[in-house]
Amino acid sequence: MVRPTPSESTDLVRRAHEALNSGDMDALIALCDSGFRLDMSDRVFNPAVYKGHEGIRRFHSEVRDVWESYVWEPEELIDVGSDVVALLRSSGRGRGSGVEVQRETAMVWSAREGRAIAMRFFRNRDDALKNRPQGEPRS
Repeated sequence: MVRPTPSESTDLVRRAHEALNSGDMDALIALCDSGFRLDMSDRVFNPAVYKGHEGIRRFHSEVRDVWESYVWEPEELIDVGSDVVALLRSSGRGRGSGVEVQRETAMVWSAREGRAIAMRFFRNRDDALKNRPQGEPRS
């Protein structure tokens, strides 16, 4: 069976998640445009929108302040033109409390000219799929 070649955008999102989950913010920033917009306004706690490379660093710092570990593991990447819907298994362990959480979430990434320009987080996968950019999905 021949597997489809991942698009440039899908590969970019996969590499962005690897960098994010490993805590390598320099690698993540290298994939993102200087005007990158990180929209975490759908979070229950501390909803916010972060801008630029400093925003990425601030977001990561805030996550590490609360969580001993936290990952957003892609289970499926749905390619829609130059945008990608990432269906995720999010899991973490609270710093201090040790409380463990696991849930299904999603992120919609937008890319242009080989660089990520925006990402929007969704607590509910269905909301991400309803709000994804319009276009023909590619495998």
